[in-house]
Amino acid sequence: MKKISIIIPAFNEEKTIGEIIRQVEAVDLSPLGKEIIVVDNNSQDSTLRIAKSIPNIKVVVEKGKGKGTAVKRGIAESTGDMILIQDADLEYNPDDIPKLIEKAISNKSVVFGSRNLTPHRRGTFLARWGVWFLTKEFNLLFGTDLTDLWTCYKLFPKEASHLFRGGGFESELLFASALIRSGFKIDEVPISYNQPRTKAEGKKIRYRDGIFGIFLLIKERFRKT
Repeated sequence: MKKISIIIPAFNEEKTIGEIIRQVEAVDLSPLGKEIIVVDNNSQDSTLRIAKSIPNIKVVVEKGKGKGTAVKRGIAESTGDMILIQDADLEYNPDDIPKLIEKAISNKSVVFGSRNLTPHRRGTFLARWGVWFLTKEFNLLFGTDLTDLWTCYKLFPKEASHLFRGGGFESELLFASALIRSGFKIDEVPISYNQPRTKAEGKKIRYRDGIFGIFLLIKERFRKT
């Protein structure tokens, strides 16, 4: 039986970590097996304690900085045939996971969950515009037709996991470019999306991450392999 590894990188998410684990556990993915790996990334609150108190999941601590570094550690700990990234907040709905899996199996592809394929995209104008711009830039540089490049939900086979590089939020952009350069096909499915948090509520990504991403994608496109 095949198994999916769901990696939850977490930094100071004591308010949501217990609930997101509960939601992920509740999703029926049969006949696939499922493992949940929480990677605590230097949390200064009770995130690690709460995660460790929940049975039947794997909890590891990654001292390196950045979401990408935490995800990479989770990949190293995974034993599944497929890997999914799940944010520790409650912005993404785990009930959408079966749709990603169905698409991945039927098309034999990497699958991204797109917030922009749904009729009501939430979030501030600048945040939405930034993701739109980065996605359009990526499509132009790499010849793709994506709608939501900087989405949390990325489902990929184990054989693509070596392409994921550590770092901060830019790791996901680098991963997408590495997938295309390595010949993987990326499909998308529409996903639901709750109202994003504010900075005061715990939102981690900043506008400077988007600006950095613009130049990073150009550099990546013309990087010699």
